[in-house]
Amino acid sequence: MWFRGIVACALFTASLDVQATDYSVAGPLTFTVSDLPDGAGGAAGGKLVVPEGAGPYPLVVASHGWSASETNQEGWAQHFASWGYVVVVPTFPNALSPDTEVNTGIIKALAAMYTVPPAGSPAEGKVDPLRLALEGHSAGGLATTVAASELQPQATILFDPVDKDDAGKNALPSLCGPMLAIFADPGSCNDDGIWQEYKDTSIGPQVIFSVVGSTHCDGENFARAACGPFCGGAADTARQAEYGHYATAILEAYLKGVEAATDELMIDALNANAALTDVMVNEADNCAEVDDPVDAGSDTDADTDTDSDADADSDTDADTDTDSDADSDATNGSSGGCGCDVVGTRSPFGVLAIFADAV
Repeated sequence: MWFRGIVACALFTASLDVQATDYSVAGPLTFTVSDLPDGAGGAAGGKLVVPEGAGPYPLVVASHGWSASETNQEGWAQHFASWGYVVVVPTFPNALSPDTEVNTGIIKALAAMYTVPPAGSPAEGKVDPLRLALEGHSAGGLATTVAASELQPQATILFDPVDKDDAGKNALPSLCGPMLAIFADPGSCNDDGIWQEYKDTSIGPQVIFSVVGSTHCDGENFARAACGPFCGGAADTARQAEYGHYATAILEAYLKGVEAATDELMIDALNANAALTDVMVNEADNCAEVDDPVDAGSDTDADTDTDSDADADSDTDADTDTDSDADSDATNGSSGGCGCDVVGTRSPFGVLAIFADAV
């Protein structure tokens, strides 16, 4: 009997070890969606997505790519808000001819404006001013990279970024905070994957991988008919689930110190997912570290309704199908830190950076 007890205990312990949080599905919080004030930060409109509850919540600025608008990133914004993040989603004024310098300035201005939201804003009093993340897709990923190299946020998430005039290539070596980079297959809409030639040149923690079979359209959380025919195929909810899962994991890990999220970003866990390939995890000094991240809202009593009502419930296009078996290559490395005099988030598992691909 004692032997059976030991076996049962071992099996129970093992079952606890393999349990993982599915960050591809909506989180526990409801939220409100409102319009950005006219001209906020120089944007041509946009949305502000704010979780219910007192907060304070970390701030995320989510940026769209070429020929798009806030609509193409609002799905991700609602997803992040359901996990306890205030998200600003600008519409850039030059979508058909993206101006990297202008769009970088808008991202920086909105980050400053909503670090301490203006009086009367739905986000007033709900933002933690010490915790910032930037997310961007395609050309929005480029502007996000340049802004991140200057702001050094606690997490930078890139969904299949593209470059222009080597602005991204030149900015990456100055980025010393955590990065997550998620890539699609090379094609006409991502410059045939040219970013991958220098994807690991940032000097902070990195997590980098490609999603098997992904197209450039997967970085948008919005069904856009015009994207698929020109960019290798329409977005797929199963592939987008991978984007949403790992983007949320890096937010939870670096901005809130959630251990379960940290586990999802480890090299063994990533390699165990057959939906990922070309996996790379590089440990390095994190210049954006902040002491004691506070998990404001993940364990609240908030309504968990996840219907698609844009005013209250979380709308995520990412299905929950994530394959946990794997066949991907991995490399581990380390690089030095930068002399950045900035405040950033504590890395709950030492020095790990994630770089993600966003259009």
